[in-house]
Amino acid sequence: MPDNSAQQPSPVAQRGGPRTILIHTVEGDFHAKVVGHALRVRGNRVLEWRGDRVPESNTSSLAFSEGTLTGRLHTAGGDISSDDVDVVWYRRRRIISAPSYVDPLDQEFATEELRMAERSHPEAFSQAFWVNPHAASLLCESKVRQLRYALELGIDIPRTLISNDPGDIRQFLSEGIACIYKPLGGCIWKEDGVVRKTYTAEVALADLPCDRILRTTPGIFQDKVDKHYEVRAQFFGKSCFAVRIESSALESGDVDWRLDQNSITRCEPAILPDDVHARCIALMAKLGIVSGGFDFIITPEGRWCFMEVNEAGQFFFIETWCADLPVLDAFCQFLEYGKADFRYRPHSDALTLNGITASAFEHGVISK
Repeated sequence: MPDNSAQQPSPVAQRGGPRTILIHTVEGDFHAKVVGHALRVRGNRVLEWRGDRVPESNTSSLAFSEGTLTGRLHTAGGDISSDDVDVVWYRRRRIISAPSYVDPLDQEFATEELRMAERSHPEAFSQAFWVNPHAASLLCESKVRQLRYALELGIDIPRTLISNDPGDIRQFLSEGIACIYKPLGGCIWKEDGVVRKTYTAEVALADLPCDRILRTTPGIFQDKVDKHYEVRAQFFGKSCFAVRIESSALESGDVDWRLDQNSITRCEPAILPDDVHARCIALMAKLGIVSGGFDFIITPEGRWCFMEVNEAGQFFFIETWCADLPVLDAFCQFLEYGKADFRYRPHSDALTLNGITASAFEHGVISK
């Protein structure tokens, strides 16, 4: 929830003027387009690094000279030097591959060289504030790491097995407790012209394939937690914006509310208990991230059960479902402030998601 203490000047004013912000993104990233437009409206300079445009229109150089390392990115929207960048928003990354016109015999070599160069960018831009830091962002994808650190911090998690061993999986599911399955990473694909995604699903012994297939795909198996409601809590630094999702009222909410998210039109704000809030911040610190979306199940007995934290997840839906939570304005402030100890300060001319989206359409930043 926003910090309603005394108002202060905008972070841009506090930090000495407009910021230069570099956004790592890909084609069709609505969040990046809207945030970029909002930041420009607020007087900042914004450039995009598009992984899907490498190497045709996006190229990079790293120069060691006179005792310094300088990175230069050349993009369709302009060029930028690491000396000028204040903040990097590591929003979306694209696994780069060599273009099709490269000789097939050289494809593997060119692809690996392009990827090595991409992995070097954080070294040249290390003086900037990263949301989230490159190395931490990659490590945070490990659900095992998240759950291990959560346990160390005393955060409540379900009984969990992550395995591709048929014997261990069958034993876990045979203990008389309803269980769910979810993938370690997830997948999006097209089938018969329809975009499909992996979701959480209830699973029992009878649902399992043969052992040969089980061994091919490790998965996360957990006790199914009784739900009173769920909470998505988005942290920017030390500020939290959370909504209460009445998943028990949704057709598929018993397992995965995302299957019915298009039917959700409004949510109430949620307030995290002080100990949960503090442990979320502690978990981000252990993971090395400065922003993340936390998913909790709250049981009928009031137990807050941690599911996962998504370091680069969507967050606009929070403001869409609860207009009282100024998520877009807070995120812009966060990027401008450029420190992990950020706390949002409400102000009278806060940007709204609806207003900025309309402006982005009007200016051709995004199209309908």
